[in-house]
Amino acid sequence: MTPASVMRALGFLTRLPVPARFFEAGDDGLSHDAGAFALAGILIALPGAALVLIGAIAGAPPLVTATITVFATVVLTGALHEDGLADTADGFGGGATPERRLEIMRDSAIGTYGVLAVVGSVLLQVSALAALADTGAMQAALAFIAAHTASRAAMVWHWSKTSPARSDGVAAGSGQPSTMAVNAGLISAGIVLALAAILATGLVVTVLAAIAVSAATAGFSRLARHAIGGHTGDTIGASEQIARAVMFVGLAMAG
Repeated sequence: MTPASVMRALGFLTRLPVPARFFEAGDDGLSHDAGAFALAGILIALPGAALVLIGAIAGAPPLVTATITVFATVVLTGALHEDGLADTADGFGGGATPERRLEIMRDSAIGTYGVLAVVGSVLLQVSALAALADTGAMQAALAFIAAHTASRAAMVWHWSKTSPARSDGVAAGSGQPSTMAVNAGLISAGIVLALAAILATGLVVTVLAAIAVSAATAGFSRLARHAIGGHTGDTIGASEQIARAVMFVGLAMAG
């Protein structure tokens, strides 16, 4: 894992204009750069963490600050993961067979299941972040960074532990993340949780939140194997959203 791989991961996960030179040499593919997703999650979360602190200084209500922060991050990432969650919810909820579910997931239209899934995810994140901000702006900012880091590690774990559900698409074409990439992501997330989440909410709450994220990611991966036979780019995005919401809610229990 190198600074270049972090920048390439940042280019894939956000709308930020990453210089082309990072993609010109030493690019071993997206599955290799997946090891840097967790570190990229820190950089993605920093503007939101700053907004939390600014909101507190300006005296904005925690709920308003949390709403602006969450939606600012959606803009930064181009709603990449939210789109995956919506497509996954529509496919899993509306299809009777794996083939039909994959067909629905490929359709760009968003149905009732998708809308409800995204609204639920956003509401959980906003309400949990507001609760954290109500106890302290710095705690909320640190928890925000921790949640974004842990959720990117979770998506790499889901990606590595399930087989491609279709032979085409970005996920299938990128291959499986290597054991080294997965371990790099998990170790990075573990360090951030130790430094940020424990400072924000304490050891016990952090450990319980991490266990909840692990269980949610494992459960969703099992569901994906049953529903469509493995992963797609959409389920990888959905796993990030699920892990992020669970981590936010888990850390908010400290309040």
